[in-house]
Amino acid sequence: MSGGVDPERPAPGAASPRVETLAAVPLFGILGRQQLEELAGFFVELSYQSGDTVCREGEKGDALFVVLSGELDVLGGDGRVINRLGPGEVLGEMSLLHGGTRAATVTVARSARLLALDRSAFERFLLPNPRVLEYFSRLLCQRLATMARGEVAERSTTAITVTSRPGLRGRSLVASALAALLRDFTGRDALVVRAAAGRTGRHESPTLTELSRMSPERVRGVLGADGHAALLLASVGANGDEQSQAESVTKLITTLGERFAFLVFDLGGMAEPWVRAASDVSDVVVEVVEAPGRVSTRAAPARRRIFEVVNLHNGASHALPINHCEPFVIPDDPALRDLEPVARAEHVRANRRSPASPPLHRLARKILGASVGLAVGGGAAFGIAHVGVLQVLEESGIPIDALAASSMGSIVALGYAAGITPAEMIGIAGRLGTRWTTLSVALDFTLTRPGGLLSGKRLVEIFSPLSGPVRTFAQLAFPCRAVAADIETGERVSIGTGALDVAFRASSAVPMLWAPVRLDGRVLVDGGVVDPVPAEVVREMGADLCIAVNVVPQLKKGVDTVLSRLYRGVNQFNPLVYLARDAHGMPSMFDVVMNTLQTLQYELGNFKAISADVRINPDLSAYTWIEFYRALELIERGAEAAERALPEIKRVLAERLRAPARG
Repeated sequence: MSGGVDPERPAPGAASPRVETLAAVPLFGILGRQQLEELAGFFVELSYQSGDTVCREGEKGDALFVVLSGELDVLGGDGRVINRLGPGEVLGEMSLLHGGTRAATVTVARSARLLALDRSAFERFLLPNPRVLEYFSRLLCQRLATMARGEVAERSTTAITVTSRPGLRGRSLVASALAALLRDFTGRDALVVRAAAGRTGRHESPTLTELSRMSPERVRGVLGADGHAALLLASVGANGDEQSQAESVTKLITTLGERFAFLVFDLGGMAEPWVRAASDVSDVVVEVVEAPGRVSTRAAPARRRIFEVVNLHNGASHALPINHCEPFVIPDDPALRDLEPVARAEHVRANRRSPASPPLHRLARKILGASVGLAVGGGAAFGIAHVGVLQVLEESGIPIDALAASSMGSIVALGYAAGITPAEMIGIAGRLGTRWTTLSVALDFTLTRPGGLLSGKRLVEIFSPLSGPVRTFAQLAFPCRAVAADIETGERVSIGTGALDVAFRASSAVPMLWAPVRLDGRVLVDGGVVDPVPAEVVREMGADLCIAVNVVPQLKKGVDTVLSRLYRGVNQFNPLVYLARDAHGMPSMFDVVMNTLQTLQYELGNFKAISADVRINPDLSAYTWIEFYRALELIERGAEAAERALPEIKRVLAERLRAPARG
């Protein structure tokens, strides 16, 4: 047996409170009072910190444990949590019964105190009692049934501590916004626990120590009948060791967890030892930092998640490329400057396109394991259909937290990530989608840039308005990456830094048609060559759920492009065609290249989208890759496909939000 402190036998006369504690445990309630009083003196009290291991699978079992406080995780052989144990529960009895080794590893999820009873006392007081053996039999059957069904005891509450280095701003905004958003997303109650500078006002705020000692009934009285959204604590000093402080926070979590699914600790007014204690027993720690990589280096249990938030309102923080779900970069938002924390949270909650809103919404969904990524492909004009998909998702309240795109889809994705709404994109596409625009893209010949017939300059000029005034990845509102292919190595290249027009131009460089782009020592062409629908990139960016859209249709015989018809018309007056017996009626070079790519992207795109949670395939078989002038029709087809997929998207997202919050 081992723990956070050296175990000691209780002093004479100290067993009485322990008797009352044991009597409340169903197992020991079986024993008579006299026998229980005698047994109590054989228990040893042990203390553990979060992350400690109580026992390991395969070790020889030499003790039975009773949980006095805290929370334990029971791990299967694959490291998955198969059970959770709290106050009053027993563990370790099976190895004592059959004389074998531990069947599972048990670790401390939240700072815990246990009572341990060694084998000799177990065999003397418990083993001879038939009612005790019957209790163990029922317990074993329950555990086996739970394991057979694959069930895991749900964590009643998720504790989140928001911290920052002294002097950094943003902690209270993050804490208040998280509580409001978690409540919105799950329909479960959330509470902000905030420290004040001291006791003020007619109604004195309790300290954390005082609150942790209150009964659940008294705590509910402090909160009020309506269950306030925030609980104000008086600041506390550094009295007591960190272990006892952690136990106080753990008890508070247990008590408040009867009423709230989420507890968000904003402890800026508390002494550092208390902040560390709260962090140690929390399931999630959110740290407001000056720059990525500045989080605490203190060791943490593997199952505790730590997220970084960079608040650009802090003078020492600088803009970062927005190309991954983490870190969460909050831009300076003028609308928040003169508001109190609760009003700021309400603004973030109600205004999804306010500058500070996307990263905080994404953080809340990331804590729930429900962040949503969108993977979109291209295929020249086919890529415009993605605008219709985005329109339906936004109107239906489906969040998009990250985007990855190949080819023409990259300009749509980058535009959305830049903050351009689908409605604005539709207006831009309607103005740009003309036959003259199409012809100017197709006739943008180059003699100076090798590797392609067309320079791609007109392509960038025409579609740059879709990203508005935003020019770099550091200015994006949502994480986004453009996927290209290295034509010299065949590798997929995920672009997430630098200028947006360069990223789009590289991702859309159709081989042999548009000239390749040299970037960072690589020669890049259309990303559809290697990854037409980059669902894997969305996962790599940190999204928990992936919606994949493959707009490239299967080839349909008889559907010609305007260039094909023009080519056939011109060839009627070309006498050289008649010299080659098989030349008449053959497709143009444009058709050969584009039809080859369309076939590749249709098949490979569906394959690459296999890992997605939901796949959307608009029916664009009646359209061709060059029909930019039919933009509004293509957008409508994309919207229709998204409407068909909505029930499945909502089902998958609801399953994640209904699941117990991850801890």
